[in-house]
Amino acid sequence: MEEVIKNALIIIGIPIFRSIAGWAENALKDNKISKFEIKELITTIIRVGIIGFSTFYGLNGMGIDVNAVGAGSAAILVDMLFSKIKKKN
Repeated sequence: MEEVIKNALIIIGIPIFRSIAGWAENALKDNKISKFEIKELITTIIRVGIIGFSTFYGLNGMGIDVNAVGAGSAAILVDMLFSKIKKKN
């Protein structure tokens, strides 16, 4: 049980840290934090967290050994890729 909690904290912790760092850079440009910006932060954390959990449990469930740090980091990269694709369209 401790391992599951540790993995969950790592998987969600990495996206939270990255999301807050990126969000703060943009949200604090005008020294105001709007409700929209808070909503975007929460949405990003949930989205990237879901990608991380899906990567970790999905790949490990298929027999591909992925650690929590790798899954959390991959989630950030996948989300950045999705953002780039979305901006192009």
